[in-house]
Amino acid sequence: MKFNRFKKVLTVLGAAAVLSSCSAKFLEVEPYGKSKAEEYYQTDEEVKLALVAAYDMLSTDQFQGWSSCYVIKNLPSDDVNCGGGNSSDQPQYQELDDFNWHPENLGIRSYYHINYFGVYRANLIISSAPEDASDLMKRMIAEAKFLRAFHYFELVTAFGDVPLWLVPPVELQEGKARTPKAEVYAQIEKDLLEASEVLPNKSTFAGTGDAFRANKQAALGLLGKVRVYSGDYSGAIAPLESVIQTEGSEVGLEADFESLTLQTTEFGIESLFEASFITNGDTWGTTEWNRNAHDNRHIQLSGPRELNEIEGAVPEKEGKLRSGWGFLPPTKVLFDAFEPTDGRRDGTVLDADGLAKYYGQEFVDGWDTEGLVRTKYTSFESETSTEDGATPELNYTTNWRLLRYADVLLLAAEAYYNQGREADARAMLNKLRQRAGGLADYDASVSGQTLFDAIVKERRVELAYEGSRFWDLVRWGLAAQELSDLGFVAGKHEVFPIPLAEIVGNPGIGQEDQNPGY
Repeated sequence: MKFNRFKKVLTVLGAAAVLSSCSAKFLEVEPYGKSKAEEYYQTDEEVKLALVAAYDMLSTDQFQGWSSCYVIKNLPSDDVNCGGGNSSDQPQYQELDDFNWHPENLGIRSYYHINYFGVYRANLIISSAPEDASDLMKRMIAEAKFLRAFHYFELVTAFGDVPLWLVPPVELQEGKARTPKAEVYAQIEKDLLEASEVLPNKSTFAGTGDAFRANKQAALGLLGKVRVYSGDYSGAIAPLESVIQTEGSEVGLEADFESLTLQTTEFGIESLFEASFITNGDTWGTTEWNRNAHDNRHIQLSGPRELNEIEGAVPEKEGKLRSGWGFLPPTKVLFDAFEPTDGRRDGTVLDADGLAKYYGQEFVDGWDTEGLVRTKYTSFESETSTEDGATPELNYTTNWRLLRYADVLLLAAEAYYNQGREADARAMLNKLRQRAGGLADYDASVSGQTLFDAIVKERRVELAYEGSRFWDLVRWGLAAQELSDLGFVAGKHEVFPIPLAEIVGNPGIGQEDQNPGY
């Protein structure tokens, strides 16, 4: 279920914010319908509307150019090629795929600004709420803290040191220097700890129109992830175990891996937190191709570019794939990373034989493809709509799963391994292998470096197309080993460059503050 009220609320609020990290360029025009913060956000209803605007940043597909955080996080990995129509199709994507990174890349700029928009909207709520807040308002403030932590985690992972804004700026020209990464991590942890103490359990929102909201398990799971990413393995175990202990009542694994990224399992037992897209197929009509969309346009962007039906075929599965625009096609090395009997492979990527067998279709190889088709977050007919003449390319409404219980188990496995608890680490991995089907459990012979290699592999195959692979390689120190043939340069490509627009617009940051190599 998605939320059409997003569009109505944002019309009232006038999008609520026009700030990235305080570049004056994004503050020149007062948004239509925007109340001054000190006069607004004083009642439960006002905070509720502002919070919807804050959640809306999670599903913002476009900002400058055809860019999104989802696509940008996946492109640098060895799981995907850029694809598209040709080598000049969406140059910001081609540059990211080729490690031709520079401060004017529109995708990198979009990633930076989208997340700072989210920070700004969360800060408005946190800093403006009255001292005599109701219990409902306290919960909504906790949600805002979760969202602020989420966006700062995205930023610190991708850029390293970043300006840490905890209140909205007062002056148009107010600037802020980059804050050391350790301080940003400390604030993220503080926000998540405070949020986890107030937010209700996931089941509180189950089956309601509030299922999109942050919950206790999401806050604790994200806290564990933040600590693993920062290298605090001992500190990660407690929040991750707090989530694992609720397995069966609050969280769990879906029985069918192939359904994980379809509408049928949205807000299900495995999804701790996700970004929502509106559901009515006729919402955007038939012509508005270049607006800030609230459909999941990047499902269409990533569908296979050309498909044909095989005459006389008797598919083993229901449904079909629709043709898309061919971005993020899978690589052969991703396909080969799966054990041949791993049930997760068909739910992630198919070769020509699999596509013909399951769907009675054939794929026409094109630019930057390797004879493979993705089946995870892709253009299935069932995920879009043609109701009332709606354009199907504009009406994919599949939610992004931003944190899954499977990731919690994998993070716990990594934390246990680094604390010498190898049996516990294997147990976490085996839960996922048992769900996948066709795989033997890891036994005690899988130990030491072999166990670490298993963790690396299991994260790759379980979380393919979920934006984890590149950042995992970076934090493990394996990026140069795995990606140097693709253009990765050690000492440079571990982080994105700070966008030129930020350097120009933020008086607190100069070219001398740019990340190394840019």
